[in-house]
Order: sequence, then C-alpha cells, then structure tokens
Amino acid sequence: MTIEILSCSFCSGKGTDPFCIMSNLSSCCVCGGEGSVKVKVPYSRCVHCQGTGAVKTLTCTVCRGTGYVAALTEPTVKCSSCNGSGDDTSAPAMACLKCRGRGRISGV
Repeated sequence: MTIEILSCSFCSGKGTDPFCIMSNLSSCCVCGGEGSVKVKVPYSRCVHCQGTGAVKTLTCTVCRGTGYVAALTEPTVKCSSCNGSGDDTSAPAMACLKCRGRGRISGV
C-alpha cells in the first residue's frame, strides 16, 4: 500500500483551526497542526465536500476532513440517488447513504 502526503484541505495547509472556534491559535483537528495529511494511493477528491474537508463548519464525515477519499478501483457509475453530488437529497449536509458520499457506485 502506497501513501502520499498531501496538503490538509480542512485548514488549507496552515495547521490551524480554519474557523477559529476555540482561538485563532488552535491546531487543526484534522492534521493536528502539521498542515499535511497521509492519503492512500489511489485517491480522488471528495465530492461531498468538494475537496474542502468541511461541510458548513464541520469536518466532512466522508473524507474525515482530508478532502480526499480512496478511489474505487472497479468500474463505477454515477449514483442514481444523489445524481453524483454525494449529498443526501433530503439533507444536503448529510452524505448520500447509497454511495456513502462518493457520488459513484460500483457498476458494470
């Protein structure tokens, strides 16, 4: 398994809390203040949070704030429940249950 080190999407690589909830000196809850995260290769951008690592001011539950998810290796099709957005249609801040927020599902 190969791992790549990428810039933390949640804090934009700064290592501090982007929303200054505790203080402007607080460490990022995703990267722990490092400014970078380890991601398994192959990966793709998280469609649920559009790669930002955040949904509103909360850490994205699909990518855990990194902005990246493990890429599906088998052939995929666009999720019919969310139309590829990764969002639950009844509550956009929640991830689609069918595709688990990826926007794509395994298919032939």
